[in-house]
Amino acid sequence: MKTPLILAAALLLAAAPGAQAAGWKQVTAPGGSNIDQVSPVRTADGVLHVAWKKDGDIFHTTIGPDGKLRATSPIVTGWASTSDPALTVVPGGLRAIWGGIRSTEATETNQDQNTAFSSDGGATWALQPGSTVPIGAQAYASDTAASTAPDGTTYATWFGTAGTWVHAGLDPAVPNFNYQAAGYGNDSNLASDASGTTMLAWFSDNPPGIFVQPVGAGGAPGGGALQMPGTNVMVGGPELSRTPIVARPKSGGFYVARGVGYPTSDQVRVWKVGTGSTILLDKTRNSAETAISADAKGRLWVAWSDSEFGDQHVLVARSNLSATQFGAAVDAGAVKDAHSLYTLDISGTSSAADVFGVFGTQDDSSASTFVTRVLPGLSLAAKRAKDKVTFTVTDAGDPVKGATLKAGGKSGKTDAKGRVVLTLKSKSASRATASGYEPASLKAK
Repeated sequence: MKTPLILAAALLLAAAPGAQAAGWKQVTAPGGSNIDQVSPVRTADGVLHVAWKKDGDIFHTTIGPDGKLRATSPIVTGWASTSDPALTVVPGGLRAIWGGIRSTEATETNQDQNTAFSSDGGATWALQPGSTVPIGAQAYASDTAASTAPDGTTYATWFGTAGTWVHAGLDPAVPNFNYQAAGYGNDSNLASDASGTTMLAWFSDNPPGIFVQPVGAGGAPGGGALQMPGTNVMVGGPELSRTPIVARPKSGGFYVARGVGYPTSDQVRVWKVGTGSTILLDKTRNSAETAISADAKGRLWVAWSDSEFGDQHVLVARSNLSATQFGAAVDAGAVKDAHSLYTLDISGTSSAADVFGVFGTQDDSSASTFVTRVLPGLSLAAKRAKDKVTFTVTDAGDPVKGATLKAGGKSGKTDAKGRVVLTLKSKSASRATASGYEPASLKAK
């Protein structure tokens, strides 16, 4: 298992964190499917809200600002069928949107895409009667993704054999818009930024690749589709989850994180939408699952898998404030006895990220979603000049002042440039620690 160190597109000579992230905790009920995916959104109070499904039930779980699991409440229960829900923050509360059929009665009105609203932080939910979209675009059988524009308009997307769709608002009189020829679009997702721009991201089988397209007023296409560089070779390579796209705050751009390549999508890359290049984060052993999030300061958090059957690893890295360089990858490991990792999601804050993974464990063919909290990783480099060794501690290329460096029985604190000099007559292993970070280590230097 390798733990890469990332700065822009180059791998740097520095040390990966020596410690793993905190343990994984189960969020969803046992007995789920390997194609399940939760939908996490964070409110202004720092609480993380998570929507998820189990058979004919849809639930809401909260995770506190401290990363601890809180209460779970039902959104709807006892439906004839449900698909993975989307959760989005709207004026006055939270809105869940999902495909599903409430009952098989001939008079049933909730039989396609549905929505429920909560004004009390997810404790209780009010179901809107009837479908939110025109019938006929297979929303009832598709997983949903959603976002909310600054004016309060919700946008929903789903995909199926009939097309890859976007719908604006909650009125079934508003038309659905198809962004991809029938049968070729997968894993659609949405993001909206502070300027009111909304982008749709999806994987296409024909033409092959990852595409992002502006969503215009009323849900219609607002411009041409843009292709992520290097993905034109990816025939038949969708992930099991929504295509990871995020908008940085203050109109800081849209970003996609994705495993790229064919026949194995083993290059974990980050693309600023509209540019002609990508940042390489890692080269994994097999096709990588990915997830991306932006914190309130504009830093990007990216999670990805580097796994083989029975040996699962989730890696997480955080960018600098301009989202141009990434720090050391933290190995978050995996759930105990995990044989497979199916999907990932992530929600970052200014100090840590909550990472979700759908794992299969032991000899069970079903799956459940677990969560762990990850701190950013330090990078440590050393340069020797006779008996003097200069250690440099950085966070995504930025110096870390006040970090503690220990080596050969000696210690020191880094200065404003992230440096500390120790006199070491012999080669010694070293370790850097700082509050709010995973530590970094170097072998004898």
